[in-house]
Amino acid sequence: MRLSSLWIRFLSVLVPSDDRRDWTEEWQAELAAIGGSMTHAWGALADAWYLRTDGWTMDGMIRDVRTAFRGLVRSPFFTAIAGLTLAIGIGANTAIFSVVDAVLLNPLPYPESDRLVSYNFEAPGLAVQAPVIPLSEGLYLHYLENARSLDAFAVFNNGSVNLVTDGDPQQFASISVTSQYFDVLGIPPLLGRGLVEGEDRPGAEPVVVLGAAVWEQSFGSDPGILGRLVEMDGVQRRVVGVMPADVRALTEEVWLPLEIDTEGPVTGSLGLIGLGRLAEGITIEAADTEMQDLLMRFVEANSDALPPELIEQAGLASDVKALKELIVRDIRQILWVLLGTVGIVLLIACANVANLFLVRAEGRQRERALRAAMGASRLDIVRQYLTESIALAAGAGLVGLGLASLGVRGLMSLAGDGLPQVFEVGIDGSVLVFTLVISIGSGVLFGLFPAMGRGTRDLAHSLKDGGRSATGGRERFRVRSGLVVAQIALSLVLLVGSGLMLRSFAALRDVDPGFEAEGLLTFAYSLPEAEYADAAMVIDFHRRLSERLRALPGAERAGTITGMPLTGLNAASAMEPADQPFGEGELGPIIERRQVTPGFFAAMKIPIVDGRPLAWGDQGTEYRGVVISETLASAFWPGRSAVGQMIQSQGDTENPWEVVGVAGDVLFDAVQDEAQPVLYLPVMAGTAESPGVAYSGDVVVRVGADPLAAVQGARDALRAVDPRLPMINPRTVESVVEESMVSTSFTVILLGIAAGVALLLGTVGIYGVVAYIVSRRTQEIGVRMALGAPAATVLKGVIGQGLRLTAFGVVIGLLGAWGVSRALASLLYGVTATDPVTFIGTAGFLASVSLLATWIPARRASRVDPVQALRAE
Repeated sequence: MRLSSLWIRFLSVLVPSDDRRDWTEEWQAELAAIGGSMTHAWGALADAWYLRTDGWTMDGMIRDVRTAFRGLVRSPFFTAIAGLTLAIGIGANTAIFSVVDAVLLNPLPYPESDRLVSYNFEAPGLAVQAPVIPLSEGLYLHYLENARSLDAFAVFNNGSVNLVTDGDPQQFASISVTSQYFDVLGIPPLLGRGLVEGEDRPGAEPVVVLGAAVWEQSFGSDPGILGRLVEMDGVQRRVVGVMPADVRALTEEVWLPLEIDTEGPVTGSLGLIGLGRLAEGITIEAADTEMQDLLMRFVEANSDALPPELIEQAGLASDVKALKELIVRDIRQILWVLLGTVGIVLLIACANVANLFLVRAEGRQRERALRAAMGASRLDIVRQYLTESIALAAGAGLVGLGLASLGVRGLMSLAGDGLPQVFEVGIDGSVLVFTLVISIGSGVLFGLFPAMGRGTRDLAHSLKDGGRSATGGRERFRVRSGLVVAQIALSLVLLVGSGLMLRSFAALRDVDPGFEAEGLLTFAYSLPEAEYADAAMVIDFHRRLSERLRALPGAERAGTITGMPLTGLNAASAMEPADQPFGEGELGPIIERRQVTPGFFAAMKIPIVDGRPLAWGDQGTEYRGVVISETLASAFWPGRSAVGQMIQSQGDTENPWEVVGVAGDVLFDAVQDEAQPVLYLPVMAGTAESPGVAYSGDVVVRVGADPLAAVQGARDALRAVDPRLPMINPRTVESVVEESMVSTSFTVILLGIAAGVALLLGTVGIYGVVAYIVSRRTQEIGVRMALGAPAATVLKGVIGQGLRLTAFGVVIGLLGAWGVSRALASLLYGVTATDPVTFIGTAGFLASVSLLATWIPARRASRVDPVQALRAE
């Protein structure tokens, strides 16, 4: 069988069964006239589509397009409604696809970015909420010397730096990096150079590489900046380079050398994130294998600091993965879900427009019959219909692009920090191609329905009765009804998904984080170690700042913590009870550690359930007192009071702390996570030899109704203590809680908008079908009422037809939602993917809306004047 015959059989499935034979015979005749010896299906279809038996010309195509545009212009209301409906669907898809394309499909904005890898560890036995387990200084030097699968390898950690110029002190996001960092990313500088070997070693001259924004903002884009000394955190650093403005690395604005002591590197403390560039021809799997082998060799050589049994218990293993995979891990599933969602909206929009085209085609049956009688072939008529639908879709695509450009801005605003800043989202070439494809595809999809109209044998009837053929009417009614059922089903799928996410969001908002966020102002600071070399100076700074903040008008309490809850900061270590230490080779639980000042628990309204909060005397050189969370107290001393007990870092028997209080549990990682055990340490948590003081922190001030009104007062208090310190990111603690749920709220809002649009289109669809039924049955209804049929009977009959369509759509939609909701399962909290309340509630709501949409035209039908109806007919 020839391919052209196969195509005819495939296309014939789209044709109503009553006309399938007419269509098939006509297509075969057309193909035979064009050239029956064609062997390629595409060529046959193209010829059948574009060529006439009397020869096709470019003028013919232009004439078809001109005729299509004239037809659309003659029906401005129809064109506007259909075009806007389609533009909304196309615009939504384009906007979401632009984000998907930039974040998931495009490579990272670095040279040969497929060779960039995250070079770190995994440790499932530690149960730590972190994307990767970082390296220690010793491990870094071991890999730097021995790894052969990497062309360049660097480690870094994020922080902040205070820049003091002639103006106000400013703080910028900084990143401390080893010398090969810029070689790894392959970023060429705008001015000067990056770091060179040796500048990341103790004793080297302090240098800095500026970002273009810092260079412009603080130094007026002065080209003479290279070689100048600038003061950062009390240290005079020489500027050696400026990075270009289009560098979107890991959110840093200033690059500093990360000093690694090659003579005495720290072996057991894991805190450096590894980044590598694979050697040419090396796969990620090969690099991972080499890294694991080097890890085992390092553990064997450093068994004192890294006991092999503890490594085995923690499950510490190499974790080499593409850098992009690490960056997009949290947003990947959400974006695919949203793209699928707006895809459903586009299908609903196409179904709606197809229904509009079918209504319009009803009024053009006589025109179509006349054209056929004058010699136009079936393919001529189909081509004209599709030319018109594609022209409409193309115009809608242009409008959709405009809507998408606005939508992208809204998406970026809603997503906030949920979208990685390394990507630049916008309308580029691939997005334009996507818009073109879905526009033309949509035009073909909804244009096929009126094109696949009636058969040749109905033409005489169309000419005689003006186009009101009963057979054609029944066919079109079945098609329109099927489209409405599809709209209702797809709308229900989106409503269920939106309902599940909304219930999850509501459940998250009802979670008690362990503190009271209302009325709290927070801001951050960072003390320069060069200016606060003495631990007593650090403690004095915290004490004086707390006193000044408490003296603010309306202020109740003030305190500081090194890492606010729900901000994603992890700082943890293995701990054990001093009276029941873990055995040799047994790894203790990894406990979150925070340093806090007195007043913190009162400011946050975190209850002290046993003992007392920390006092200024609870310092390493005075009294080693700590507060622990309820979860930690229950884990270490179940069934008895933890107050008075001693707790220590695992294996450190010489420096235990005494538990002076037990605080209520607080959520530190995420709202949806369980409360983790937490150890609250004083500002000075170490010893006289190694003070371990807090050089940075987040301040919280309870000031009442409007926390932001106290920002200026808090800034003045900070300047009074140290005028060279900038206030960093002042905001309310309520906003911190909101930002912790940004991914969920982002998904809820977009799914809600999509579901709302789907509901509107579905309601319009069923209203249109029922109104169409009423218009087609006006004469019948008039006759029945003239013969004595009561209005209630007519009302019930019309509503029944609409409800049958709704029932079919709801049943299909529930089945579809049951399957699709599985994709949302990992995004839900406090509700299952098959939650019966959501399924039944949304189905009932959609049925109610459909009932209303059905009742309006049904009520109009029940008020038909029999005399006027019969006279009109």
